[in-house]
Amino acid sequence: MKKKLFLLLALLASLSCGFDWTFGLAGKCSQAKKIVASFGEKNDAERELLEKRVLDLCPDGAAGNFVRGVRSERASRIDEAIASYRECAKEDPAFPRVHGNLGGAYYQKGMLDDAALELTTALAEEKDPRYHKGLAKIYADKRIYTLAIYHYNEAIKGLPGDASLHSGLADIYRKQGQYDKADEEYLKAIGSNAASEDARIGMAALYLERNQTDKAIDELKRLQTVNPQSKKIHLLLGSAYERKGDLRKAEYEYLLGGRNRSVELMEQLRKGNEYLKSGDYAKAVSELEEAAKDRPGDPETLMRLGDAYGAAGRDDEAIATYREAVRLKGAPAEAHRNLGVLYEKKGMLDEAVVEYREALRSDPDSPETRRLLADIYALRGSYPQAIEQYRELIRMKKDTPQIRYRLARAYMSNKNDKEAITEYKAAVRLDPDNIDAQRDLANLYRRNSLDDEALQHYKEVIRLKKDDAEARNGILAIYVKKKKFNEVTALLQENVALAPNNPDNHYKLGLIHEFNKDYDSAAASYKKALELKPDHAKALNASGRVLMKTGRFNEAKEMLETAKKTNPGIEEPAVLAGNIPEELSPEPKVYRSKAGRSHSRKHEKLEKKGKRGKKGKASAKSRKSQEQSDDDSPKKSSKHGVSKKKSSGGEASKKKSKQASKGKKSKKK
Repeated sequence: MKKKLFLLLALLASLSCGFDWTFGLAGKCSQAKKIVASFGEKNDAERELLEKRVLDLCPDGAAGNFVRGVRSERASRIDEAIASYRECAKEDPAFPRVHGNLGGAYYQKGMLDDAALELTTALAEEKDPRYHKGLAKIYADKRIYTLAIYHYNEAIKGLPGDASLHSGLADIYRKQGQYDKADEEYLKAIGSNAASEDARIGMAALYLERNQTDKAIDELKRLQTVNPQSKKIHLLLGSAYERKGDLRKAEYEYLLGGRNRSVELMEQLRKGNEYLKSGDYAKAVSELEEAAKDRPGDPETLMRLGDAYGAAGRDDEAIATYREAVRLKGAPAEAHRNLGVLYEKKGMLDEAVVEYREALRSDPDSPETRRLLADIYALRGSYPQAIEQYRELIRMKKDTPQIRYRLARAYMSNKNDKEAITEYKAAVRLDPDNIDAQRDLANLYRRNSLDDEALQHYKEVIRLKKDDAEARNGILAIYVKKKKFNEVTALLQENVALAPNNPDNHYKLGLIHEFNKDYDSAAASYKKALELKPDHAKALNASGRVLMKTGRFNEAKEMLETAKKTNPGIEEPAVLAGNIPEELSPEPKVYRSKAGRSHSRKHEKLEKKGKRGKKGKASAKSRKSQEQSDDDSPKKSSKHGVSKKKSSGGEASKKKSKQASKGKKSKKK
């Protein structure tokens, strides 16, 4: 009995919760959800009946909100549709097609970012080509053409007969200047639907961009017979007539298209553009100023006037004109870019960055604008941002040697050596004659101790520019490091032959001769360097050093003293001069004003050294003469303990002099 009572209570509870025997525990809302999932397989009449059934089964649940959203969207009540779809997604995030429909509703409201998010979510749940189509249109409107092309191609796989997909893809190719691909896609669109207005208008626009004006006019006239009210057709036909020079017909078509563009204005713009192209900037400014007065709110006219001011060197007026153009609705991306160029020219880099970014917002696939932005980032030292922009350019334009080179430089400046080497290699592979890329790559290899690779690219630099000093110095450093002295000598001789009037080349050649102990050749090279540059301190020092090595101490001391005077910062001349035995130095002059004092000092030293042998006497005699010079000369070497000024007497002075003489004698022995 208790068991039967329990079953009865369970049955009542199930009924009160909307239990449906047909679908078990799933409930009426679950049944309604399944009905919604079958909408795509039904015609309009059947779908209407099913919608009523869903509202009966689950009026306040996710399915009911979805159906209300569909009906509101059908009646063009987009805000109500969005609210219903959002409520449905809130109750059941996995509800069939709710994210796709919500994305479509957002797109109709112009909420492109929200639409892209919802359609991407829908695509993750279901690979429906319609979601690809929606995303393609969104990215085309946002001018993110690479993504738009991807989604158009994916949509075409599922909907090959949809003419609008081929037409939309063709429009992107045309805007990117890929006219052959655009022509192919327009023909596919017309093949799928011969009456496709978008495809035929696109084909007419393509004719205009290819300067096939008569073909464009013929195509547009045929379209007018089918749809004479189309403003788009009238405006494009007006543009075709203006380009052909038939300004009266152009004015009429512009008026039918809702644009007031008088014959006088078009004539002024035509003349202004002609003067601008011919380089007569004064006349161009005059014509375009008149056109701007007639049409003060026309962005295109202001753009051309800004161009004329800029070409004439009137940068401040050009900036003011471009700023007025970008303030107006419908200004082209070119206005922002040109304004950015002028700001950069004036050193206003922050303002230039802002304008370049605005230009990219309007036209994200402009390689010129993106390159300008990347270059200015690199100029400011913002290397990560520069790298990002250069990489985007490579993705857009594929392998462009100059962009690869600039990306490599940005990597190198950012201390990303591995990435820099990769990009430099790509740059020189695409353009082996890029001497800057070859040189930078060689320097980078050398910095990373990859000498063989560095040598290879330094030689490429020499191939392109035989007298490139930086490359030759790099090769020289590698040869010295590897102790390839024959190659060093040959390279330095070649340097002298290429630049015989460069004293540094002769000096370096002298160094390797000296290293090889060919002192005569070394002396000749140093002499030639000094003939070209008499105050070449290093050559003076090296020449003195060679004279020492060949025993010509008198000349060596004189040469080293000259080197020291020429460049007091060089320490070697003083050290070398101190190492020359003073008894072999030149005989110094004796000043008569100090003769008495010198005689007294001489007599004392002779008495002290009288007990020595013949050799000692000879040495004493030599030292006597030298010390007389020490007393008389105004400048003496502190290395040997000689003071500039000495008193005429005093035991301390005598003792110091004796100690110095003894030290010299010991050193000589």
